Amino acid sequence: MPLVSVADHGPGIPVEQRKQVLKRFYRLERSRHTLGHGLGLSLVAAVAKMHDAQIEMLDNTPGLVFQLWFRRSTGNLASYGI
Repeated sequence: MPLVSVADHGPGIPVEQRKQVLKRFYRLERSRHTLGHGLGLSLVAAVAKMHDAQIEMLDNTPGLVFQLWFRRSTGNLASYGI
């Protein structure tokens, strides 16, 4: 399966809040006083849903590994204008 993977060395996202950060306007408590609106990961989740991709978040110690797993298309690429 095709994979897009992004890793960082930041503070990470606690396991118990990983589903929550995919919701619009959700922000971790420690992030409430930094710039942002809580939309970034919700947009990623919306695009993943449109493309039937699976999201996986893993510890990077420190940080997070964010992975999008895409199923191989069995359709015709012409439907995408390709």
